[in-house]
Amino acid sequence: MKSSKTRNYIVYIIITTVSILFLFNVVLTFIIHNKLEKLTEKPGRWPAGAYIHDDVIGFDFAPLISDYISDGSFYVKSHNMGYRINKNDDMYNYSQGGVLSLGCSFTYGDEVDCNQTFSQLIADSLNIPAYNYGISSFSYIHALLKAQQLQKNGTLDSLNPKIVVLGCWKGLVNRSKTPYPPLGSNAMKLETSYLTKIHDSVMIKFPSGSPLVFDLAHLYRASDRGLSIRKFVKVFFSTPEIISIFRKNLGKSNRSNFFYNSNPVSEYEVYDYYFSKIEDIFPKDDVRIVVLFMPSVPNEAPTADMIKAANKHPDIIFVDGNTALNEYKVPTSEYSRKHPQPMAHKAYADKIIEKLNQN
Repeated sequence: MKSSKTRNYIVYIIITTVSILFLFNVVLTFIIHNKLEKLTEKPGRWPAGAYIHDDVIGFDFAPLISDYISDGSFYVKSHNMGYRINKNDDMYNYSQGGVLSLGCSFTYGDEVDCNQTFSQLIADSLNIPAYNYGISSFSYIHALLKAQQLQKNGTLDSLNPKIVVLGCWKGLVNRSKTPYPPLGSNAMKLETSYLTKIHDSVMIKFPSGSPLVFDLAHLYRASDRGLSIRKFVKVFFSTPEIISIFRKNLGKSNRSNFFYNSNPVSEYEVYDYYFSKIEDIFPKDDVRIVVLFMPSVPNEAPTADMIKAANKHPDIIFVDGNTALNEYKVPTSEYSRKHPQPMAHKAYADKIIEKLNQN
């Protein structure tokens, strides 16, 4: 009899505990749903599904995307191999031996059409194809990892680029030293790879994130508002992981400043690491590497550390975009405190071609 009472008590405790946990999870599901609705109530600037999770980098730009940016000002289209192409270009056909560019939104050509970017302008002038792998919110480390992935999966062998352009601007140094990119929200902040130093050795720290942030954002942006059965089930069973993400991200809205200000890696070390690893990927006998500095304010010159790092790599062709802008009399309205506009891209392309002809 005593054993039966004990067993019944244990069953009662288990059922009660499970019921409480179930109800608690239901409440959390509604709370999280409301947060996700608020986070995604405004349409994304980029086409739905443009950004995807990547285990190594943290995020990447998806292949086979084709649509206008939200305000309709320029077209977003990516090749099957992941690089930017023109609106009417085929997503699967490609030619070898072109110019490949790596960088952030300055390189991608945010705010301009594909045919106006310096990558495409260089390619058109030399009558070769362009492989624009600039990705908005990327850092130098993200661009490096992207190049390493292209090498590992055989894309570089398929494309066989003859020119590689590394798009640079001053903001990418700090962005390379923090795991929190300017992408996503403060509530569900993303983690990405970044450069750090351990025992005087510079190395990459990889993210511990998950694709859940992207999955939920895509689900909520692609469906009608309100809590559907699909949303409820997805959020309900993801609650423990979502709570973990929220907990980890509490107070991280300003953590980027903390990370790069306390990160012991110097600006020179960021550039030297980036240039060295890029040279490992693209042998100098086969590929010509160009470093393009792009200013974000009038008469902004390359830093001494950037020039020092470039000089350490004599096979790299260094192009000062500030000189190009002044030489070609580009109005400051084409680049100051904004993404490079068409005239700025044209000046960069012309200067790169000039430098290539000199070397």
